[in-house]
Amino acid sequence: MQGRDRLEQESFLTLQAHYLFHAEYCNVRKGNEKGRVEKLVGTVRRRALVPLPDVQSMDELNELLHVWCETNAQEDLVPHRQETIAAVFEREKAVLHALPPKAFEACRMRSGNVSKMSTVTFETNAYSVPSQYVLQRIFVKAFVDEVHIVAQNDVIARHKRCNGRDQMILVLDHYLDVLVKKPRAIRDAQAMYATDIPEIVRQFQREMRTRHGAQGDRSFIRFLLLYREVGMSMIASVLTQAHALQILHFDGLHDLLLRQTGKTNSTPSLSNDKVPTDLHAYRVHKTDLTRYNALTSGGAE
Repeated sequence: MQGRDRLEQESFLTLQAHYLFHAEYCNVRKGNEKGRVEKLVGTVRRRALVPLPDVQSMDELNELLHVWCETNAQEDLVPHRQETIAAVFEREKAVLHALPPKAFEACRMRSGNVSKMSTVTFETNAYSVPSQYVLQRIFVKAFVDEVHIVAQNDVIARHKRCNGRDQMILVLDHYLDVLVKKPRAIRDAQAMYATDIPEIVRQFQREMRTRHGAQGDRSFIRFLLLYREVGMSMIASVLTQAHALQILHFDGLHDLLLRQTGKTNSTPSLSNDKVPTDLHAYRVHKTDLTRYNALTSGGAE
């Protein structure tokens, strides 16, 4: 298309319909037609992003920029007026439409099927889903920093989006139900080597396998299932303590977990009416061993 006329993509038309706005385009390579916009980008970059912020996620960066914008609006004046940006915006709110109840999902949608390995492939990378969805039809919602996998209108898995190629992004929890049925598979399970699995988990699994063989694998997976209730950091803490104490069985691990979470059942106390008034009155009678002598001697004392 020529000039200000554009052939708009369906996704952008959806965005306009969601927020009820009309797009007005500039000519190609005519920055002077939107000079204030171009200048404002440079102003924000120099004032808000210098020095380079030390953040760990897009959410943290967005929060930092939001605080900067709020502060800037309270201090800077609107051009050609003696009013702050915040004061002018407060008046404008009265004539603005309310935002939709749900934010627009700015993502790419792809359909596909779950593989036999309980993974979904998007842009050459494989993302895991819970094992009960194997071979089912799904949709992938790819956001700038996350990948959501949807089945039957429910989000069944969330992953950080991988910017590499031919990678496997696996979550151990997605495979635990299968490992319960096939405990020996944990020895070679690739999900055990995901970056979010602490080394103590892998080390302890090897120790239990060495000590108890296949039974050790079963006991370890049984204990690992408890992480759904307490989190992986608590599981790692218990295993670290168990390793120091050389506790290599499920009951001992479970007891340590109950102690660390403060859920240890205390021994119930007897009510006053059931407590003996005189413990000295109770005697344990010794066994008369002469009766056994009689049996070994044919009945004679």
